[in-house]
Amino acid sequence: MSVSQFDYYVVLILLGVGNLALAAIAYRQRDKQIQGNQLRHTQVELAELRNEMAQKRMEYLGAQNELLREIRDALADGDGRREADPDVARAGRSFRRGAAA
Repeated sequence: MSVSQFDYYVVLILLGVGNLALAAIAYRQRDKQIQGNQLRHTQVELAELRNEMAQKRMEYLGAQNELLREIRDALADGDGRREADPDVARAGRSFRRGAAA
């Protein structure tokens, strides 16, 4: 059985087309991988920002907690004589009266 020159060229052309198809598939897979890496990088950046925002929130809550502690201590002092702002003491007393009603 002999292979004609035409059959040989047809096989070579088909192999070339198959090679191009495989190269296109590999290119698309690499493109998806690069996009996935970029997405992961973006997700890491967003996670870092989220952590920074959570840290700031914790700092703000700590400051708020300290301020509320000071207000509570001033209100528990009685008339709030050590209170720097008498309006805060009046507001606290009116709030306590409203809560008791």
